[in-house]
Amino acid sequence: MSKVKSALVLILAWASMAAAAADVAIQNVHIHTSSAKQLPEPSTILIQQGRVVALGPDVVIPPNVEIIDGTGKVVTAGLVEPHSQIGIEEISAVDSTIDSRGGEHASGPAFDVQYAVNEASTLLQINLVEGVTHAVTAPAQGDDVFAGLGVGLVLSGDALIMRPKLALFGAVTARSAQNVGGSRAEVITHLRRTFRDLKTYRQQRAISGPSYTVAYGTHQERSYSKIDMDALALVREQGLPVVLHVDRANEIKQVLRLAAEHDLPVVIRGAAEGWKVASDLAAAKVPVIIDPMNNLPTGFDRLGARADNAALLAEAGVQVAFTVSDPHNARQLRQLAGNAVANGMDWSAALRAITNVPADIFGLSVGRIELGEPATLVLWNGDPLEVTSWAEAVMVDGRWIDSKSRQTRLFERYRDLGAGKERGFTYR
Repeated sequence: MSKVKSALVLILAWASMAAAAADVAIQNVHIHTSSAKQLPEPSTILIQQGRVVALGPDVVIPPNVEIIDGTGKVVTAGLVEPHSQIGIEEISAVDSTIDSRGGEHASGPAFDVQYAVNEASTLLQINLVEGVTHAVTAPAQGDDVFAGLGVGLVLSGDALIMRPKLALFGAVTARSAQNVGGSRAEVITHLRRTFRDLKTYRQQRAISGPSYTVAYGTHQERSYSKIDMDALALVREQGLPVVLHVDRANEIKQVLRLAAEHDLPVVIRGAAEGWKVASDLAAAKVPVIIDPMNNLPTGFDRLGARADNAALLAEAGVQVAFTVSDPHNARQLRQLAGNAVANGMDWSAALRAITNVPADIFGLSVGRIELGEPATLVLWNGDPLEVTSWAEAVMVDGRWIDSKSRQTRLFERYRDLGAGKERGFTYR
């Protein structure tokens, strides 16, 4: 059996092992599998050929397996960001780096961000080294009620896009109301009209074949083109989630009625006043994606925002996932979860809100540590929901990832100001 090594000593070596599947046992750690099963503490996780093969306090470690002493450390599944612009926005203030939205006439159901995902984005590694292994990348809201189609990403590996056309995104907000006539009532009417006409479109297309063209609707310029209708048809035929940004309690109720009327798999994004209708959301089995830090009445739609929104939703039985409002900082997910705990949410529920719950919402088989599955995990030096802790190492699909990012390299470059001055740089 190989010599036991401390996690800190191994960090420097893991970068060179990134290309190889790991045969490793991490001993004496607190393991959170994101399931209902509670592992005794401390436990061991055994990984061979990149897969989890044993979990628990009495794991027998075979020969030729690297042993890491994880005393005092915590292992969780990789974090999952359910609503980001990772890979399609680089610098928010530079338009040429933003591909998350179409122009005035380009947004709508058919807008598909998969064609713009940048595999060289620095945001991938910046978030990955801090424990975010997967993300749902969604279009930013444009001029239409529907923003377009999002994708599922794995932030490390040969194939960045793990699932194209993952979900349809849209909004029922004051802004979307302005774009359909000015009234929130018209937004709901627009959605009802759209799904009613989509039903007719699919029926006629089935009769006439793919060449069928529909000029559906006569409401001003709001009629959708054939390509948009085909995108909506794909969403319905594949049962993809329809993620709608809704904050006000009354609009949430209207969306729930719409979902029941048309049998839509709806997900509520935002839900600033979700606590007011928590029982309705739970009864309808509609999950929510929220930012626990959006707890101030910053607009008319959010007058009822409060800090314990997440706790109240979870207590009512609503499936809750967390998202970071800033698309560049998905790594803040664990801080959001910690704030939710500080405001009454159960710790385990908060961890699930940044791991398996967002994965489950979109049908992604990630966010868990499970026997027989590829190992995607994070080794933390302490409680992952505490801002004073950090990720010491990250594994994706059985491979340790490089622990350096653009930001860590900049830090190393400029940490020694005296040496920089000797090379001709000046600092004031």
